[in-house]
Amino acid sequence: KISIFWSPSLRSSAILRLRMVDKGEELSLGVPKDEEVAAGGETVKRAYQPPVWKIHLSLILAQVIFGGGAVVGKLGIDKFNPILFAFIREGSAGPILCVCAYLKDRVLPDPKHIWWFLWTGLFIFSNQLCFIVGIKLSNPVVGSAWQPSQAVMVTAIAIGIGRERATLFKILGILLAFGGACFIVFYGAKMQAGSAELAGNILYFFNCLGTALYIICAQPIMKTYPAMSVTGWSYIVASLMMMVACLVGNSVHPIYDFICDDCPPGSKWHVPMNAVFALLYWILLTSVGAYLLMTWGSKYADASLVLSYSPLQPATSAIMSAILIAAGFKGKLEEPGLNILGVIGIFIGLGFVVYDNRKAQQAKGAEYLEVHSETAGESKENGSLNNVVGETKYGNPEIDGNEE
Repeated sequence: KISIFWSPSLRSSAILRLRMVDKGEELSLGVPKDEEVAAGGETVKRAYQPPVWKIHLSLILAQVIFGGGAVVGKLGIDKFNPILFAFIREGSAGPILCVCAYLKDRVLPDPKHIWWFLWTGLFIFSNQLCFIVGIKLSNPVVGSAWQPSQAVMVTAIAIGIGRERATLFKILGILLAFGGACFIVFYGAKMQAGSAELAGNILYFFNCLGTALYIICAQPIMKTYPAMSVTGWSYIVASLMMMVACLVGNSVHPIYDFICDDCPPGSKWHVPMNAVFALLYWILLTSVGAYLLMTWGSKYADASLVLSYSPLQPATSAIMSAILIAAGFKGKLEEPGLNILGVIGIFIGLGFVVYDNRKAQQAKGAEYLEVHSETAGESKENGSLNNVVGETKYGNPEIDGNEE
């Protein structure tokens, strides 16, 4: 016989305690080692859950940094090879993240888990390369406006693999945000086949898909490794892939001429002074700061909530563009037109998704209080953890007295 104690208040991994009654042996499955909680007179471990406002703040800051990076990057890659920009960024950010992760956690990846980081590194590589080349070819505000589609993609993938449950408010919110972003992208746009604008939008699509897949793949890995280690080692893999992409891009003349038509002759490996600030911003803030914030937030929030704040990116890019243009730092920036009104749909959709997440958290809390009060009474009456929920036999999944 075994007994089960389940705590729905723990989001990342519920407490599952199995006691072998005859042998007096006990097995704990999926129990984090952060915080102690009493259950049926015995002490078990529960996962650390930070305050909700810290989770939301980390996700907001990450998206604001990304939005500012689009504008800063557009100014920095003027007359500069965008693939070389991406390679320097990845090659610098990866070691920084890995050193910080090792000093903090003293954890190195197990060789048998290398394939995990190959996948997350691949998705970071595709995300970074497509976005940087995209802002070289297109408008940075347009690139930021594509980012809300990440929530659509990640939710569709998460629902498809059974990791999340579709709800009305979640779907409506994401569709509203995506509709607002589409209005920003396509209202008044003039895109022709083979144009840089069209190529930029295609790259933005794969940029968003790469981010969504990174979030989906990183969540299971963080059950084994700390968030900073996951991000750092993924960046190392991405930097190696970016080195290969840089060598290919600089060797194939049609590719180089298309993505860098404004670059001076003989500047394939040259770093202009106007790119230094942009590189520092992208290495320290975008690659290190924003990705750590997003990876940490995804440890405690649903995948769709992690990216539901992505509508803040186009708003940040549009506001920053307007300020820089007004201050005289125009470069190749363009003032946002009426298409910026799409942020209205973006923020309404954002509100729907956040409301749905808050409602789900409150429901989980109420469910835990109800179950806890019931199980506490049963525990006092029976004096054993074996009777907290009920007893079951091997091969018989029915729980006595409480089928639900």
